[in-house]
This record gives sequence, structure tokens and C-alpha cells, in this order.
Amino acid sequence: MHWADVEAERILARSNGRITVSTGITPSGPIHVGNMREIITGYLLYRALLDRGADARLIYSGDTIDPLRKVYPFLPPEYERYIGKSLSDIPCPCGKHSSYAEHFLEPFLNSLKMLGIEPEVLLSHESYRSGIFAEATKMALDGRERIKEILESISGRELPDDWWPYSAQCEACGSLNTKIKGYNYPFVEYVCECGHEGKADITKGQGKMPWRVEWPAKWYAYGVSVEPFGKDHAAAGGSYDTGSEIARQIYGMEPPHPVPYEWIELKGKGAMSSSTGVAIAASDILAVVPPEVMIFYIARYQPTKHLEFEPGLGLLNIVDEYDRFERIYYGLEKAELEDKEEDWRRAYELSQTKGIREKMPVQVSYRHLVNVVQISPTFEGVLEILRRTGEIGELDEDDMEHLRDRVERVRRWLETFAPDSVKFSITSELTGEYDEEERAFASALHSLLESAEWNGEAIHNSIREAAQRSGISVKKGFKALYRAFIGKEKGPRLGYFFSTMERDFVLRRLKEVGEAGN
Repeated sequence: MHWADVEAERILARSNGRITVSTGITPSGPIHVGNMREIITGYLLYRALLDRGADARLIYSGDTIDPLRKVYPFLPPEYERYIGKSLSDIPCPCGKHSSYAEHFLEPFLNSLKMLGIEPEVLLSHESYRSGIFAEATKMALDGRERIKEILESISGRELPDDWWPYSAQCEACGSLNTKIKGYNYPFVEYVCECGHEGKADITKGQGKMPWRVEWPAKWYAYGVSVEPFGKDHAAAGGSYDTGSEIARQIYGMEPPHPVPYEWIELKGKGAMSSSTGVAIAASDILAVVPPEVMIFYIARYQPTKHLEFEPGLGLLNIVDEYDRFERIYYGLEKAELEDKEEDWRRAYELSQTKGIREKMPVQVSYRHLVNVVQISPTFEGVLEILRRTGEIGELDEDDMEHLRDRVERVRRWLETFAPDSVKFSITSELTGEYDEEERAFASALHSLLESAEWNGEAIHNSIREAAQRSGISVKKGFKALYRAFIGKEKGPRLGYFFSTMERDFVLRRLKEVGEAGN
């Protein structure tokens, strides 16, 4: 049984009403691919619950009231003046959004739409200021001493005697770096690091709770039943452990069903983090990879499995893997491990946000399209090549759009993440010098290709035969052909590469090589 279905069964076993699946990411910087594991994991749990007839909802809880903690690498130095202030009150870095928080939230929420995931969006600054958190905040302040005992005993961290589960927002400078001096509902008295002293009304969101208290407060206020979260929160004495006891002892509720997940690391650079600059924005990746592939990438593996992401050639491997499982799903290829086929089929189903098609969508591999789109600058030209090589026939409207989408994403991948080793362009005229051996090889290949079948395998065999006839090493012959056609000594698989081009063009260029220097 797929892991999302296993978790759904566990959730239903302890639930007797509406189930709220919560996900949450702080928009302190670009929301990256690593963050997507949380929202997609939550979505997969939500889908599995709906498939079982559950009354379920999916929420995204944005920590927009959180303070800016430092000047991150992607920010100009002048943002130092905003440290300690709420992300919802800080100016947008580009000047096009209402706040810093919205600047990073907008592309993320647009990415969710691309994925076909539409959660209910709940932003913490709005929840505080509209009074949604008012009761939970009062209960935390009333239970201050008990919460302090919970945090100290479970986390092993000693808190100062004057610790409070709340930070007021200074009415003078807007900072959340304040110290509470007293509490008389609904007001807390505070002194700010700027020197200002004042009162803040907890019912109007004039401050916030610290993370370890705010998390269980959200469970209570939003009615959270299940939540995926990073492995750091699941560590012994971590925020889930402390949050669970606060939920039970302060809010009188059982903590949500936990689904901890491992990080997605950027290959060779470690765990993704906006604060360190080791990250790739989710919106940038979803511009180059189909949304169903991204969901499948997360759905296929247990949440506790470490994943490594590489946006260059590694991304082609991810798409290849998805395509293979798609063929297995539609019965066009046999699964290597039959005992895992049921899980893989379910992962494929869960990744299709627009529903399962009756027949398999047209499938032209990303890896091949990388070559084809560099030969033809237009979609019509790509279609012509694919038809000439027999890879597609007549396409219905859905397949045409499916293929067009892939072509556009491959072009963007070439512009943004592709290594130079896969980039090329057909040279408009022959350049470079060719020795006698290379010229003889080109002439022999010209003769063979005049009558060869125009497909990758036949052309590849002709290249090897021409090398044998002319006495040149295959390696040297390949290098000569790459130089003649793309001006490089390496490139795509030659047989298949030539088959995508017009026979007359290939023969004409080979003739030029054979006559070079004469």
C-alpha cells in the first residue's frame, strides 16, 4: 500500500469529524524546491483522505508575521534597518508587492496553481489581527508558568524567570524584539529595544507568540488534524514534542498526526536553505519540469527518504523515471519489481491533478527533445522532425498541448539549468581543417548514407562501417563529425542526431568535409 494511503488509514482511525491537513512555510526568502516536499506531502495525504470519502481540507499556513531575523545574502544591506520587524510590514524588495512577505509568497502560490494544488491560504498576520488567535493567545498567557515548565523539561533548555509566551509589537518602531513587563488581559506591557514602553492588545494582533508556542496554538485555532514537517521538528525534545504537551495541557487537544519528512538536498551543496543561498526557487523549477513529474518525484518515495536534487542532467533522469512508470501504468512496459508495482501505480495516480487519461499521453523523452529543439527553433519544426523520425503520428488536441508544453519547458531548461556539454547549434557553414584520414571517412560515410535507411540505428551502423573502410578510429571519426556539424568535439548520439535532420543537408555537409582542402 502506498505510504499516503497508509497514513490516511491511521489518520481516519483516530478521527471522528472533519480532517484538516496543514502545511506551512515562512516566506522569509525564495520558497525553494526543498520546501515543496512539505506542501506536496500534505497534498498527497489530502488526496488519499478524499479517496476514502473523508471530509478533509488542505490549508497552507504562512508565517507572515514572523520577524526578519537577519540580512540574507539575497537582500541589500539597507534591510538591516528592518531586522526584528514583521515580514508583513517590511517593504517589498522589488517594489511591486504590498510587503516583503507577499514578494516571496506570490511566486510560491502561483507555483501551487501550476501543480494543481489549491489549499486554503491562512496568513498568520491576518489571523492575529482578525482575532482568530486571540483565544489561543490568552490561554498561552494564562498558562505561562505551565508552558515554561513544559519547554524546560522537554527541550532541556533553561528559560529566564521573566520569560513570557508573547512578543509585543512596538508601536514606535514596529519591532517584535520587545520584553514583556506585565499582563492584564487584553493588554501586555512591554519595553522595546528602541527604548519605547507601551501596551499591546493581544486581541488585535499587536504581537505574536514564539514558535514553540505558536505552533500548537495554530493547531488549536485552525483545528489541525495532521501535519507534515521537517525532521528537525521531529527530533527528541524538538518543537513537535514540546508542542504536543502544550496542545494537551494548555489547549486540551491531542496533537495532530505527525508526518515528518527528510530534506531535499541540492546535489553537492547540502540541504536547501534560502538563508544560506543554497536553494533553487520552486517557481524556477516548475518552469522547466511538468507539474505531474514534480509531484511524482515526491510521491514515489517515503517521506523519510533523503532526496538529492540536481537541476541539470539530474532533472532529465527524474523525467525519464516518470516516463518509465507512465509506460508501466499503461501496460506498455513491465515493472522490474512486481511487488512494488501497486505503489508505483498509486504514485502515478496521485500525481495526476487533472485526472487519469484513458490512453497514455504522447511521450517524447525530455532527453531527446533537448536535441530536437536545438535543431529547430519552432514548434512546427519540432513536429516535422518527430514525424520524420516516426516518433509521433497524428496527435489529438490533448496530446498536441501535452507535447507543446514539454517543448516549451525543455527550451527554458536549456536557457537556465542545462550544462554547456548538452548545448549546441548546427553550424551554418563548414569550419575547421580536416586531415586526409578524416576526409576519406566523410566520403565513405557519404556513400553509405546515400542508400541507408534514415533512422538512428542504420546511420550509427553506417558511421562505424565508414570508419572501418577508411581506417580511421571510431573516436576520431566521431570528433570529426561533431566539428563539422556543431563546431564541438562532443555532442548528442550521432546516429539519432543525423536522423533528425534532412538527409540532403547531412550529405551536403559530408561532401564538403570530403572535399575540404582540395
